[in-house]
Amino acid sequence: MDFASIDTLLPLAGAAAYTILLLSVWARDSQQGSHTRWFMGFLAASALWELILLFLVPNPVAPCLAAASLAAGTLLLALTTNAYVDWPQQQRWLLVGSTAILAAIALDVFFPRSLLPSTTGMTMPTTPGGLLSLLVWFSLSATILIKTWRNYQRTRLPWHANRLLHWFFFVLVTFAGELLLLNDTPWLQGVGQAVRLSGVLGLTRAVVSHRLFDVRARLRKALAFLLIALASAAPATVVLLATLWVTERLSLPSSYAYAFTFVIITAGLILYQPFRRFIERIIYRYLVGEEFQTSKVVRSYSQATSRTLDVEQLSLVIIGTISELLETTRGALMLVSRNSNHYEVEPIPAMGHVSREKVRFAADSRFVETLVNHRQPLLQYEVDFNPYYAEMDPADREWLSEQNMEVYVPVHTGSELSGLIALGPKHSGLAYRANELELVQVLADQTVIALQNARLYRELNRQNDRIRHLNTDLRQQNERLEILDKIKTDFITIASHELRTPLTQVKGYADILEAMNEEEDLTREQTREIVGHINRASSRLETLITAMLDASELESSGIQLAYLESRLDSIIRLATEPFTPALHRRRLRMEIKGVDDLPTIHADFKRLVQTFHNIIGNAIKYTPDGGAITVTAELAPSVDGESQFVEIVVADTGIGIDPQYHEMIFEKFFRVGNPKLHSTGSTKFMGAGPGLGLHIAKGVIEAHGGRIWVESDGEDKERLPGSRFHVILPLNPPAAPLAAVQPPVQEEEQEQQELPAGSLVG
Repeated sequence: MDFASIDTLLPLAGAAAYTILLLSVWARDSQQGSHTRWFMGFLAASALWELILLFLVPNPVAPCLAAASLAAGTLLLALTTNAYVDWPQQQRWLLVGSTAILAAIALDVFFPRSLLPSTTGMTMPTTPGGLLSLLVWFSLSATILIKTWRNYQRTRLPWHANRLLHWFFFVLVTFAGELLLLNDTPWLQGVGQAVRLSGVLGLTRAVVSHRLFDVRARLRKALAFLLIALASAAPATVVLLATLWVTERLSLPSSYAYAFTFVIITAGLILYQPFRRFIERIIYRYLVGEEFQTSKVVRSYSQATSRTLDVEQLSLVIIGTISELLETTRGALMLVSRNSNHYEVEPIPAMGHVSREKVRFAADSRFVETLVNHRQPLLQYEVDFNPYYAEMDPADREWLSEQNMEVYVPVHTGSELSGLIALGPKHSGLAYRANELELVQVLADQTVIALQNARLYRELNRQNDRIRHLNTDLRQQNERLEILDKIKTDFITIASHELRTPLTQVKGYADILEAMNEEEDLTREQTREIVGHINRASSRLETLITAMLDASELESSGIQLAYLESRLDSIIRLATEPFTPALHRRRLRMEIKGVDDLPTIHADFKRLVQTFHNIIGNAIKYTPDGGAITVTAELAPSVDGESQFVEIVVADTGIGIDPQYHEMIFEKFFRVGNPKLHSTGSTKFMGAGPGLGLHIAKGVIEAHGGRIWVESDGEDKERLPGSRFHVILPLNPPAAPLAAVQPPVQEEEQEQQELPAGSLVG
C-alpha cells in the first residue's frame, strides 16, 4: 500500500475510532457529569479534526482549519480537566480559550497570507491565525499538564493521587501523539495516530469509570521486570563472551572448544535460575515491596491483642502493629454500636490527630451498609468517586473526609458490625496493595474477641463508676435526709418554744390585768403598759404564724407576686430601718453602697422588703457586737449581653457558715446549733428563730427569676470569717406581665405602705 493511501486511511480510522468512543460515552448517560459532557465535546472535536486532516493535501486552507479544530479540542479537554479535578474559574477558561480560537479563525479569514516560508516535512500552518491556533493548543496542553501535576503532588491520599496521575499520564500521551502528527512523515503520522488514540482511550476510561489501575505500581513492576531481565542476562552474556574469547586465544581444536563451551553454557543454565530468584528478591524488596508471612503476622498480632483489655490500649496495639507492617501515617479504632434506626461510631485515636467526636450514620447509610454486607475493606476513594455513594448524606461524607483516612476495615461480631479499623495513607505515598488489604482484613477478623473483651471491660468500668457515683449521691442524700429528719425533730422543740413564749406573755399579762382589775388597783398608765406587752407578744405570734403560712404557700402553689416599678434603694432602706435600735444597742456598723445608682426594677415591692429584711436580720444575728454589715449593689449584664440584672451582696463579719450547710440553710426550719440551747430574739447575737426567714427569701427571689447563694470560708467564733449572701435579680423578670406593670411608686408612698405581717421574720 502506498503512502497516499495511508494518509487517507489513518484520518478515517481515527475519525471512526473517536466517533465510537463518543457513542460509548454517550451510552452511559445515567452517570454523566459536567466533565463527561465536556469530554464528549472533546471527542467530537477530535473526530472533526481527523476529517479535516483528510483534506490537508488538496486544500491549502486545511492546515489552518485543522489547527483551529485541534485548539478547540484542547480547550474542551481543558474544560474536562477543570471539572474532573475540580478547579475553579471554569467560565474564565471557556471565555479566554474561545476568544483566542475565534481570533485565530478571524485572522485566517482577513489575513490568509503565510508569514513563514513553507516548511519541509511539517504540517504546521504558517498563517497568523494558524500560528495563533498552535500557540493556543500548546499553551492549553502545557497548562493542563502543569496544573494536574501540581494537584497530584498536593494530594495525600494515594488513590486520589493515582486518579490525577492517571489523568496526567494519558494527557501527556495524547499531547505527544499530537506533536508527532505535526510531522508529515507517513510512519510518524501512523505512530502519532496510535499514540494519540492510546491517550484518548486512557482518558475515556478515567471519565466513564472510577476504577483505574495503579499507575505507580504498574511503573514499578515494569521497572522491576526490566532490571531483573538486565541483571539476569548481564552475567550470562559476560560469561558467554569470555568463553568465546578464551577458546580463540587458546587455539583449541574444534571438538575441545565445543565441549568447553557446552560445559560453560550448561553451568550457566544451572546457576541462572537461583541467580535470577536472588535478584528478584532484592529488587522486589526495595522497589516493589516484600511479601508477608501471614501466619507469623497473625500469630504475633493475636498474642498482642489478647493481652489487652483497655479499649484505648487496644487501639494503640492494633494501629501500632499495622503501622510497623505497612508504615501508615495515622489510624484509629472506631467502635460501632447499633441502635434502632442508626449506627453510632466512636473514634478511639491511636496515631495522628483524630477527633474523638461521636457521629451517627443512618441504618440505611450506604457507607455502613457496604461494610456490613460485603465485609471487605472500603477505600475512601470509593466513597468519593463511586457513583453508588453519590446519594450519601453530605454530613456523613464531610465527616469521612475530615478523618483523612485511606481505608476502613470492618470488624464483625457474628452478623453485627462492632468496629472499624481506620487507616490513613502510607509514609511512602503508595496505595495499599490487594495482599495488604487482605492481610489487614485477616487481622480485623482476629480482633473480634479482643474487641468484645475490651468493650465489656469498658462497660464494667462505666458501671462501676456509675455505681460509685450513685453510692456517693446516696450517701449525700442519706446525710441530707438525716439533717432533714433532725430538722423536723428540732422544729417541734423550736416551734413549741417560739409559740409558747408569746402565748405565755399574753396569758401572764392577761392574768395580771385580771387580778389588778379585781382589786381595782389599775391606773391608766399600768393598763397601757400591760396592753402594750400583750400587743407585742401577739404581734410576735402573728408574725410567726404568717411566716409559716408563707412557707406553706411556697410549697403548695408558689408565692403570688404583684409587679410594679420599684427602686432598690427604697427597698433596702425600708428593710434595714427596723434594725436601727438594735444596731445602736449592739454597736454594729451598717454600710450601704451602690444602690442609689441603680435603675428601677420590676418586682413585688413588699416581698422584696420582706426578703432583704430576713437576709440582713440573719447577718445581724450572727455578727458579734462591734461588727459590720455591708450591703453593695451593682449592675450585672448577662452572658448574651442583652438581659440585665442587679447583684446585691450582703456581707458580714460574723461567725460564718460551715460549707456543708451552704445549701441547707435555705431549707425550711433549718438552724445551725443545738435547738435545746434555743433563745428567742430577732436581733440578739446568736438569737434563734423558727428557721423560715432564708427559706422564704429564696422562694421570693426565685419567683422573681433570680438566684441566691452564700459564700463563707467556714464557721469560726474566734476567727470570724463572715458570710456573703449574693442575690441576683433581673431588671425585667420574664414572669412579669408588662401590660400589668404599675407606674413607678414614689419614695414617699413606698415608705407609707403597710408591710406584710411576716416581713419581720428573723
